[in-house]
Amino acid sequence: MSKHIFITGTNTDVGKTYIGVRLIKELSKFGFIAFKPIETGCRRKNKILIPSDSSKYFQALDKKVSLDDINPYRFIEPISPYLAIKREGKRIYLKNYLNKFHELAKSSSILVEGAGGAFSPLALDGLNIDMMRLIKSFNILVVKDELGCISSTIANVYAFQKYKTNLDLIILNTSKKNNMDNLTEIRKYIKQPVINYKGISSIRDISRKVSTLLKLSNR
Repeated sequence: MSKHIFITGTNTDVGKTYIGVRLIKELSKFGFIAFKPIETGCRRKNKILIPSDSSKYFQALDKKVSLDDINPYRFIEPISPYLAIKREGKRIYLKNYLNKFHELAKSSSILVEGAGGAFSPLALDGLNIDMMRLIKSFNILVVKDELGCISSTIANVYAFQKYKTNLDLIILNTSKKNNMDNLTEIRKYIKQPVINYKGISSIRDISRKVSTLLKLSNR
């Protein structure tokens, strides 16, 4: 059984945090906490960088986990983590995230939210998917329900296979209604379970599905 979850997306701005924050409220009942190793686009307040996404997890966990534990690395420019690290002359590698992760994992199961898409650089030496492999996580892919999402979903499925990394659950984010039927179309072409997020009422169904699949995971 996999103990940890990694939530990623087909790209940036597909609803990873939107769904992740709602999911952690349910999963926290079972001992999960949140971890977002790096965040860019932070705002400065009294000489401290405040991360927008990680602050939402902080609030969702009723401030029981410190913001620094949830999000140890922050940058002010709204650019990719790799570029932010390079521009500031920092040396941040996957091992740095792993050290923070394993410290938290001593006492809790963890929902990790990556940055950008599954194949976006997360550190100087690796992608989001590299971290998934290192922590042997249960992996969730968030897909924004829009024109073109069928192609991007299938492309990610094949890329995960090529990378020999499990893709355990796909969440189609239909927070904004449309007249398409991408859920049916995506299910035609892939074997992974696909759940539709249509609003807050969907979260309990997603949480139950995650719990069931976690029990079946042999990682």
